[in-house]
Amino acid sequence: MDVKVATYNIHSCIGTDNLYSTDRIAAVIKGDQPDVVCLQEVEVNHSPTKTRVWSQRHEDDQPALIAAKVGLKYHVFVPAIRSKAESKWKESHQHVSGLDASGSISVTDSNAKINLSERQPLNTNTDSAIYGKFGIAVLSKFPILQIKSHYYKRYEKKTQRNAIACLIELPNRKQVWVVNTHLGCHFKGREQAQQASELALFVHSLSGAGICAVIICGDFNSPPWFSCIRGLKREGLRDVWQTTRKFGGTFPSHEQAIGMVSIGKCFRKLLRLDYIFLSGFVGCKIAYVYDDCSVASLASDHLPVCAVLFIE
Repeated sequence: MDVKVATYNIHSCIGTDNLYSTDRIAAVIKGDQPDVVCLQEVEVNHSPTKTRVWSQRHEDDQPALIAAKVGLKYHVFVPAIRSKAESKWKESHQHVSGLDASGSISVTDSNAKINLSERQPLNTNTDSAIYGKFGIAVLSKFPILQIKSHYYKRYEKKTQRNAIACLIELPNRKQVWVVNTHLGCHFKGREQAQQASELALFVHSLSGAGICAVIICGDFNSPPWFSCIRGLKREGLRDVWQTTRKFGGTFPSHEQAIGMVSIGKCFRKLLRLDYIFLSGFVGCKIAYVYDDCSVASLASDHLPVCAVLFIE
């Protein structure tokens, strides 16, 4: 059975023109019509809040809005942090709890399970209602039966990062795990390498009876030569780009970087930071960067990576 999977860092729905729009993100996703899409840098605000310094003030449930606009019935959002921007350069963060997760899993399966790691607030005296939630989401055409999460060990004083795994049942009744993650952004890749080691253990823990494949998606903040990517391949994870033997640059999406002068067309899509890895009985027919939509270069600073997979 063929399944189209995509991974997309939506940059809090802030485009390269610094405008906020969930509609543009939805248009990019709908243009390629994936069955499952993993989103990074997603926000859920329950009151008007500027969650990150690059974001804008809003009170949107971004994954729910995007899922509805695209027509994907099931979605799950799990935050890495609670956050609010206090100035142009300063943010205040809180840890999250399992209660901060949201979404819609399969309502047809009474055995649907959620297993989310508990986190305690950094400051119980702080009014958490004024904090936005920032994290990752999975949107799916097919039922999500189970959810697991993993919070990486913090690297020094860097921002908390996480991963989620969704057990998805395909129309042929086969079940696959789809993992979504967003690794840290250490210039030399040390943070990413630490998190990749944890990610590999998390992925291996998902294998079991009745599971035919694990699909790992995300923004790894790592070009192919970083130890993070080499280490994941040593753990047996297969990069879908090995099928196409193309570079697959996803960042920056536009020659006009946000808040900066033009970097020139030759630097557009300079870096490959976004990946889809495979484990188990799953193959890749084709992988590509979706750049066919006129709004794709404006909607976010990343472009989505898409792959048509064959589930054996």
